[in-house]
Amino acid sequence: MARRPRPLDPADGPLQAFAHGLRELRESAGNPTYRSLARIAGFSATTLSDAAAGLRRPSLEVTLAFVGACRGDEDDWSRRWHRLEAELTDARHSTDDGELATAARESTEPPAEAPAEPPAEPPAEPPAEAPAAPVDSLPSETLTAVVLDLAQPAPPRPWRGRFALAAGVVTALVGSLLALHLSTEDLNQLAQIPPGCPKLPDTKGGFTGRTYTDTTRVRDAPSLGGQVLQELPAGCRLRFSGYCLGDVVIDATGNSPDVRWFELGNGYISSAVVHGNPPPGLPPTDCPGGHPGPSDLALTARPSATDPSGVELSTTGRQLGVVGFAAYYQERGADRPRWHQLAMTTAKQEFRTTWQPGAADGGPAEIPVLAAACLGGQAPTDTSDALLLAPGKTGRPDALTGDALRIARAEACRYPVNG
Repeated sequence: MARRPRPLDPADGPLQAFAHGLRELRESAGNPTYRSLARIAGFSATTLSDAAAGLRRPSLEVTLAFVGACRGDEDDWSRRWHRLEAELTDARHSTDDGELATAARESTEPPAEAPAEPPAEPPAEPPAEAPAAPVDSLPSETLTAVVLDLAQPAPPRPWRGRFALAAGVVTALVGSLLALHLSTEDLNQLAQIPPGCPKLPDTKGGFTGRTYTDTTRVRDAPSLGGQVLQELPAGCRLRFSGYCLGDVVIDATGNSPDVRWFELGNGYISSAVVHGNPPPGLPPTDCPGGHPGPSDLALTARPSATDPSGVELSTTGRQLGVVGFAAYYQERGADRPRWHQLAMTTAKQEFRTTWQPGAADGGPAEIPVLAAACLGGQAPTDTSDALLLAPGKTGRPDALTGDALRIARAEACRYPVNG
């Protein structure tokens, strides 16, 4: 049994909010196990779990691998990571400045008056090795507290001079470390580009993705029969100008179908071999050899001819490439009903699936079921149809609207990562 994750409150700070966002992304991907994510991301399950724990900042590479495995927007999460890095750096600087100011305040406070003692007999001659201290000097421990970890304290000087020296040293040290960090980050980014990858263009717009198969083929059309223009290794970060619809390709890791082909210059790469999705709401474009979008989907339900306890769900329509099915029911032991993905199918599966409603426990006597045309994982379309299914019956139309319809479509087309 998987252990429950430590509760996180995003209001506790930027690191906790970042980790909470990763958890929400994983949940939106179907709450896959970290072991199944590790097979896709290329990092261990422990590393990915730590990224969403909220205890320390994950590296940018781990973050993007986590997001890519969950089919999230890598561009957006790259910006979030850099914002988190800036916020944590600002917080460290504020803490350092606060400690320095506290030390400065303590150095200006006059020493507490010692209780009166009877006058002692003065020595005949003061020792030669004990010269009188300058009137503007401070105890050496005050200087040590101000200059922090300087190896050798400066010669005695006025307090203002000492504080200015300490502040200057700290500022220069922080500036040098910041510059070193940025330079190291740039070098790391360059070092992470595998041989054979094209340079990421400086142009804005579109979206980015990362190849993860050993050989990623760029074709002259959105089709498996298209001419291969180029072959790229795994790990290439690419910027795509858009996407169009083409042949169905089965995802190399999640085993789910996808009809999106990403546009790279004059070529096309199947979405099924790339980590990264187009931004939500970005429509497909027309391209030579591409397919039009789906339409006129109709869902039917009937008792299964091969399974007495099952029901067969099937669809018809125009230009269907991928169809997802979902049902709204309450699982045994659950406290409420919710939408559950049943299957994602292709033409080879005749856009049909067999389901056993016996998994439902409680809830309405009639179970809402929905079929939606999908472009791929986490890519529902507005083309769908719904029925109210009673046990042993063929179902009747169900007019889902608003959030219920949106949630049902999203669940039907959810990227199915199981492990």
